[in-house]
Amino acid sequence: MRTKTKLMQGLALRGLALAMLAATLPAWAQQILLDKPVKAGELTLFPDLNDDKVYYYVSDKPRLATDANGRPQFSFLRYVDNVRSGADQPEAREGEGGGIVHAVVALAVSPEQLGDARRELQRVRPGARIEGPVVFKSGKFGLVSSFKDPQGGFTTQVVGLGNAPILDGEKAAVSMQLTKQGAKVLWESFNTPTPDISFSFEMDMTGFRSPHRAVIEADFDQIYEHQAFGAGLASSYLSAEIKTAFDDLTRKGAIKLTQVGADEKLDALITTAYNKIADMMFAPMGGTGTPDLTSLAGAAGGQGSLLDRASTQLQRARQEADQENARIRAENRAADERAAATRTTPPPATATATATQPTPPAATAQPGGRSDSRDISAAQQVPAEQAGPAVPAQARQTVQPPQETSQAPVSRAVGDPDPDRRAPRKEEVAKPAFAIVAAYEMKKVRQRGIFRIDLNKYNSDTLTLRFDENIGDLRSLKGDAAHFREVNLDDPLFRQREIVAFVDGLNAQDFGQYVNFVNVRLRKTHQGGQITDDEVRIDRNNFNKEGNNFKLLYGWKGDNDRRRWMDYEYKTAWSFFGGNAIEGDWQRASTGAINLAPPYQRRTVELQADPALIGQAGVRAITVKLYYSLGGVEQSRTVSLNPAKGQLSERVEFMLPANQYDYGYEISWRLPGNKTVSSGRKTTSDAILFVDELP
Repeated sequence: MRTKTKLMQGLALRGLALAMLAATLPAWAQQILLDKPVKAGELTLFPDLNDDKVYYYVSDKPRLATDANGRPQFSFLRYVDNVRSGADQPEAREGEGGGIVHAVVALAVSPEQLGDARRELQRVRPGARIEGPVVFKSGKFGLVSSFKDPQGGFTTQVVGLGNAPILDGEKAAVSMQLTKQGAKVLWESFNTPTPDISFSFEMDMTGFRSPHRAVIEADFDQIYEHQAFGAGLASSYLSAEIKTAFDDLTRKGAIKLTQVGADEKLDALITTAYNKIADMMFAPMGGTGTPDLTSLAGAAGGQGSLLDRASTQLQRARQEADQENARIRAENRAADERAAATRTTPPPATATATATQPTPPAATAQPGGRSDSRDISAAQQVPAEQAGPAVPAQARQTVQPPQETSQAPVSRAVGDPDPDRRAPRKEEVAKPAFAIVAAYEMKKVRQRGIFRIDLNKYNSDTLTLRFDENIGDLRSLKGDAAHFREVNLDDPLFRQREIVAFVDGLNAQDFGQYVNFVNVRLRKTHQGGQITDDEVRIDRNNFNKEGNNFKLLYGWKGDNDRRRWMDYEYKTAWSFFGGNAIEGDWQRASTGAINLAPPYQRRTVELQADPALIGQAGVRAITVKLYYSLGGVEQSRTVSLNPAKGQLSERVEFMLPANQYDYGYEISWRLPGNKTVSSGRKTTSDAILFVDELP
């Protein structure tokens, strides 16, 4: 009876804490538990933090989008430009050329898939319901195909990149430019049911992870000395490169994760630790993580192009997966042979089960080119005054590399009723198909000393989901010039050029909260002095309608100089809420796309408080006021934390100039007797703000 009473009290306290947490979050925010997914039919569901009967489904079914007439929004243009050979050169048998592929992709779950998921959910969780789709925080998607490498073989490469749609039913566009050889191969590939081109997505969703009795500890002085970060501010970093460096730092003890008691959620704890540290050290390149066209195709800080580095990461991960699967298959064959020998050999009078010695853990290739060595270093024990309430020494452990034990089959008697039973088999790892090009830059302000954070509370975190889909069978469209077209560029009279403009770093939600519109003007000065003007306005009404794909146009007007034909100018004007407007200068360009990076970018600050420190100080409430400037006008956001209900973590988003990370803040602590202590107004650039140190 006493045990049941304690259980009911614990559940009541948990419910109270969740209700308090929900009250402090914005009304539009989905409060999802990231570590409690449920598979229902073809869909993956995540439960609501506050109501275990409410679920949200992941829209992970990419497909080619269709227009109002139901036709796929896809085009493949293969072109040739005739060239003449010089007097001292052999005759040219082929002209120059290439190809351009443009595709609009949609993330959408069909009514049939949603209906199947609802029925399956009712079967396993009676009374539960699906509230709606998960709203992704952000995402990237790319086109992947195979091309001939210098050694004569073919290699899988990342050939296009775009910002992914974040809502169910949303559209987004991506384009890629092909070499002459690449256009030839891909053109023939579309004669097959599964052409050699696929969409690959990496989507980020925010939510909360359940409390774990674990402590993260990172020595920033050692981390910044790692060879991967030696180039410092001059370098760009891919997410896979950061993860590889963190794995190495973990093995060397610079990053430690100490657990109290046993916990099977090791991978999730490692991911949380890496995310916290990366947020403090890095910022997305350009505010969004989407590189510009120069970085994608050209040199980036002397490290090679980002597409080349992403392809290298992909090939390395695929090789590691092949090696790991070969090892697993060899172990499975050996286990089967031992099992077969046991079935045909009479056992001794007293047969007993034996087990082989533990084998060292092997690296497991993860989706997206990651490698998880399960090798969290042997960290020192965290002192009791830092790790929270006192715990018996025998119950506290530092995470060690797990030992994989292959159990030998139990000896069986002749005439065993199950002679075909096979030894337990290890599953092969998934072979990654894509290495995303999400780029980061190191923050100017470096962290110092030891970073510690207690995970024994509901912590906000980001979960990255990966999924892929082939572009599909388009053979029926191969003869349709609206989708597959071959042109000779020798006749300039009919030439025209469309410039694609897309907004980078903003979504429909940002247009509703911060931005009125962005206006883009194009000016083309032709060879004879004539000027073509074009203009497009992007606002919250047409942002989703057009799939963040806006086009500007100019035609041929005596532009016989084909090199200058590509040149044009453009300028942008941004209008923010509150009457603030920023107009840029005219910029020269020649690329086929204009990346509209806003002068203001969304920043995220995570508030954290140590329960032990807050408890010792007797703090009853914490109020944090953040100050930032938007268009020259100071704005503020206020957030409250309630220690009594265990709510000591929160995430706040606001806008700052693109290259600025500093913001102002003021912390107030409410103490017994209605006394208030204030930190006074201060300035910082930290991504994680600790609010547990009273003055």
